[in-house]
Amino acid sequence: VEARRFAVKASPWKRYALPAILTVVAAILALGTMPERSFAQQETPAAPAEAARGVQILMLGTQGGPRQFRDRSQPATMLTVDGRSYLIDTGAGTVRRMLEAGVRSETIGTIFLTHSHPDHVLGLVDVLANNYTAFHLGFPGARSEFDIYGAAETPELVNAAWEFIRIPYGIFAAGGLGRPEVTNPFEAHVIDEELVYKDDKIRVSAVENTHYEATMPASLRKRHKTYSYRFETLHGVIAFTGDTGPSEAVEDLAQGADVLVAEVMDFAAIEQLTRAHFQTPDEANAMLEHMGAQHLTMEAVGELASESQVKSVILHHYSGRPGESGEHYADGVKQHFSGPVFGGEDLARYCLAAGDTQESASALRPCR
Repeated sequence: VEARRFAVKASPWKRYALPAILTVVAAILALGTMPERSFAQQETPAAPAEAARGVQILMLGTQGGPRQFRDRSQPATMLTVDGRSYLIDTGAGTVRRMLEAGVRSETIGTIFLTHSHPDHVLGLVDVLANNYTAFHLGFPGARSEFDIYGAAETPELVNAAWEFIRIPYGIFAAGGLGRPEVTNPFEAHVIDEELVYKDDKIRVSAVENTHYEATMPASLRKRHKTYSYRFETLHGVIAFTGDTGPSEAVEDLAQGADVLVAEVMDFAAIEQLTRAHFQTPDEANAMLEHMGAQHLTMEAVGELASESQVKSVILHHYSGRPGESGEHYADGVKQHFSGPVFGGEDLARYCLAAGDTQESASALRPCR
C-alpha cells in the first residue's frame, strides 16, 4: 500500500517504473515459494555416465490404450544419442515422467509421432507447454525452436496445441511476465518419404505399418497414416514398431537392428476383459477385430524379432490385464525369440555403450 501511495505522488519515471519493478519482484518471490521439485526442469540431475556417449533409451510411458492408469503413463520414449535427446510419442503423463527422470523437456528439439491415436498424442500439449514455459521465461538452455514429425494431421495437432498454449501465455505476457510477445516456436513436419530426418547424430527412416489397415476405410487411409521408425546411429540401430499388426514392411525396416522397441498385447486377457465390459456383442467384436489384426501378440513380437534378426527387444505399450508386469510379456515373447527381451517399465533406462562403429557397440543392457 505504501509503495502504491509513493508511486502516485512520485515523479512520472517512478510512477510507471516502480509498479513494473514490483511486478517482477513479486514474480521472483512467487517462484521462490514453489516446491523445490518444480525446478527439476531447470536442472538436469546426474544421469548414467553412458548417456554422454552412446545410446540410451528411457521408457517414459509403457501403458497402451486410451484409458489412463495410475501406475503407468501412456506411450512415450526418449532416445538419447551422444548426449542429444529425441522424443518418440507423447502419451498422457509424458511431462510428469520426464520430471521424475530429471529430464528438461525444453532441451529436446525433435519429436516423432508414430500415429495420432489418443494414447500417443494427448500428452503433446503438456510437452509443448512445458517447452514454451522455458522459452517464454528465458530459462538457461531452453530452445527457441521445436520440430514435430508425423502424419498429415500433425500440423493440425500442433496448431491446436499452440492455440491452447497461446491464450494463457498471452495473459501472462500482458501482466509483464516473460517475453513481451507470444510467438509460436513449434513447427510441424508431415512425413512424405521414407527418409524422415537426418542430423549429425541420427538418420531416421519410416514406413507405413498395418495399424489402420483392418478397420479404417481405404479412403481415409490415404490421409491418416501410422508409422514405424528406424533410427540409425554410429553406436547401433534402434527400430520402433509403434502400433502395428504383422507387417512385412516393418520386418524389413527392423532388419538387423540392435534394438527393437515393440508394442505387445496379451490377446487372451484382452478377449476376456472385452467380453465382460462391452455392452453389446457387436461392440466387443469390433474391438477384438481391431486388437487381433492391428496389434502384436507376444507370439507376433517374437516372430517379428526372429524374422528381422534383431539383437534384442524392449517391450512397452502393454495391452492386457491392468497391472500385469512387463516380465509377463517378456516371458511370452521369449518363447518365440532367442535373444534378450526386456519387459520395459516406466522410467527404466537401457544403454548401448559407445563404439566407433555400429559393429563395435556393446549389447543392450539396463543402464548402470
